[in-house]
Amino acid sequence: MPGTRRQDALPWILLGLLLAGAGLLLLSLTAHIGFVTDEWNLLFLRPGWGPDSFLEPFHEHIIIAPTLIYKVLQGLLGMDSNRPFQVVAITGFLATGALLFIWLRRRVGDWAALLGTALILFLGAAFEDLLWAFQIGYFGSLACGLGALIALDRDDRKGDLTAAILLVASLTFSSLGLPFVAGAAAEWLTNPRQRGRRWLIPAAGAAFYGLWWLGWGHSAETTFSLANLPHAPRFVFDAVAAGFTSLLGLATGDGSEPDQPHLIWGKLALVVLLALSAWRLWRLRRLPSGVVVTAVIALTFFGLSALAQSDTRLPTSSRYQLPGAIFLLLFFAEILRGVKLRIPVLAVATIAVAITSYMGVDLMREQRDTRWVPATAATSLKIGMVEYAGPALDPGFVLDLGPGSEVPLDRFLDQVEASGLPGYSADEVEGKDAVTRATADQYLVELTAPQLVGVYPGGSFERCVRHPARSAAQVRPGRDPVGRTETIEIRNHGNAVLNVGLSRFGDPPGYPLGSIRVRSMAWLELPQIDSSPRWTVEADGPFSVCYR
Repeated sequence: MPGTRRQDALPWILLGLLLAGAGLLLLSLTAHIGFVTDEWNLLFLRPGWGPDSFLEPFHEHIIIAPTLIYKVLQGLLGMDSNRPFQVVAITGFLATGALLFIWLRRRVGDWAALLGTALILFLGAAFEDLLWAFQIGYFGSLACGLGALIALDRDDRKGDLTAAILLVASLTFSSLGLPFVAGAAAEWLTNPRQRGRRWLIPAAGAAFYGLWWLGWGHSAETTFSLANLPHAPRFVFDAVAAGFTSLLGLATGDGSEPDQPHLIWGKLALVVLLALSAWRLWRLRRLPSGVVVTAVIALTFFGLSALAQSDTRLPTSSRYQLPGAIFLLLFFAEILRGVKLRIPVLAVATIAVAITSYMGVDLMREQRDTRWVPATAATSLKIGMVEYAGPALDPGFVLDLGPGSEVPLDRFLDQVEASGLPGYSADEVEGKDAVTRATADQYLVELTAPQLVGVYPGGSFERCVRHPARSAAQVRPGRDPVGRTETIEIRNHGNAVLNVGLSRFGDPPGYPLGSIRVRSMAWLELPQIDSSPRWTVEADGPFSVCYR
């Protein structure tokens, strides 16, 4: 008996090790990734706690639960760091993996379930989901949806009620809950037990989504269109093939290539597995309810994705790989339900899963280094410079942080004051490398638009400081009467055209502003920023800087 208990506990111990390993890996990979793209909508553009803040769609998705999570974390911990948000998202992903194992083991046993779960936990092709805290919406929908399927396995009243609640919860995270609602409807139709009462299970989710759509969702910006219907079969075929390619660890790049070099292997796997599935069903002489339910779930997901396809929503897109791979595993687990895999088969499969997981993690590292970390650094610098130059910017300035995330200046500054700066401070920028500091100056010049002009009617400039060639003149503090700018006069004392550069963080020669003719002068109107360091004028010849 003790030996049997240890044997029964071993799969759970291994599952715990897989979950811990995946969690530590993701914590390591996301260490230098900050807020990006869609997350700004949750941080800046859903103020207050009114219904609209939670129910307003983001593109075509419901994001009630993600909005609540971000609001709570932002209110409690601020937004200086993305780490708390990442920890919550990773926890949601690991919960999805654990629930997937529970569901799979009831179909194919502990060891095959462990292999399937490992494929998902280290699915590198799904890097856009796994590395991005915003995808807590996907994780929540998948976890609640899988929980609903597990509850339906109980085949009793308590399970029915739990499934209905979890289906609604799945929809509060994202529209990815819709395939599970469709699956619950299929389960109701194929399960004769108390069918007259159990229709409430899928109806709860459908009613919730319908009410949201009537109130808010119908106004969402979406690419969903019946005009995509003629192209849907090809999209579905390619998307399923991409899912198999991802599970095989053969995906490449960021998913933006419609014809990935290894997609052919996914297509071959799809054809072979469909043929084997047909043979298996022919042997069974029936169509099991579980096969119907999981097929409906998968086809609903791939079908809706096909109808929403666009130039940026390709069948190979990284964002589709996690749900697609999970839904494929659900379907083929039902096809194999009751089949006992022999030890040699499991041994070979274990080696294959280890290899595919390694290749997947390698892809995830590559995308982190080439895409996510640089994107984080660029956005952090841009945000930091907007906050730094805030008082000098036009009040109507709008910070563009991506589609659906255009943030008005006043809202940006208010949120930064309340919750912290999710970008580089001036002190941090001063400690960066030369390229980063030069880029910061470029952002500042683009934001504040200082101009070197040949005519200035605003009065005389008498207090002058002369500087030799190739030197820098730090501009002394001073204000024009309007209070947001300061103007200086620059005189060219040389016998050649004077090239003028401007910097605040970078090294000479600064950001090029223009030139001044021989023995002539020009006026530079600078935005007033009451923070160090100060503006520095640099030139390649002898010059003077004059003040009022």
